[in-house]
Amino acid sequence: MSTRSLPLILVVDDESKIRRLLTKELEANGFDVVCAGDGEQALEVFAQSDPTPDLVLMDVMMPGMDGFDCAERLSKSANVPIIFLSARNEPSFKLRGFDSGADDYITKPFLTEELIARIRAVMRRAHTSEEHNAQREYRNGPMRLSESSRSLWINDREVKLADSEYHLMLALMKHPGSVISHEHLLQRVWGGHSIGDVQNLRVAFSRIRRKLEENGLQGGVISAYSGVGYLLRDLVRDPLL
Repeated sequence: MSTRSLPLILVVDDESKIRRLLTKELEANGFDVVCAGDGEQALEVFAQSDPTPDLVLMDVMMPGMDGFDCAERLSKSANVPIIFLSARNEPSFKLRGFDSGADDYITKPFLTEELIARIRAVMRRAHTSEEHNAQREYRNGPMRLSESSRSLWINDREVKLADSEYHLMLALMKHPGSVISHEHLLQRVWGGHSIGDVQNLRVAFSRIRRKLEENGLQGGVISAYSGVGYLLRDLVRDPLL
């Protein structure tokens, strides 16, 4: 994260009116802002910015390089939080957004207060992760989650996780065999404003389950309890057959 006095946000949108509106609202809430009109320009602005942006706020549907492709490029070269802003609210779009490396996905129209709250929640998680000195490692059968590297391993295979996925798995790995409530998971990852929005959890855990299976762990490791929460199977007491 940058050490500048005000956090720097890169706003990426092909509509100049939206860029101006977001810049005005962000600056009024204590952020510095740089802008780009499409994905390719965003990569250039990000690379040339000094200091590096602390967060990227990006539209999805843009000419040329869209937001998904831009996020994938950024995620490979930099550890920067990314929030998508999009009028598309289909689960498939949200799923692709998180798969491309996003930490949150906000649908338009949105309240400015909610946007600012989500930005601060994402930045707070990123800042805490960087300054967290008491690093720990959690194990559950063949699974190992390291706070020092913010990574999940299944035997000798690393599972690539987005920031939101990492925090969800951290909550479950701390208490294998116990049901963790929707409210606790939503509060930990997206903040208090998201309480009740279990669709975020469904989308995120769909991604996580797929990644676990792709890395050699069979299904049935994470269970959903309707109206209650999620449980990570205790693979020490109840190993997979």
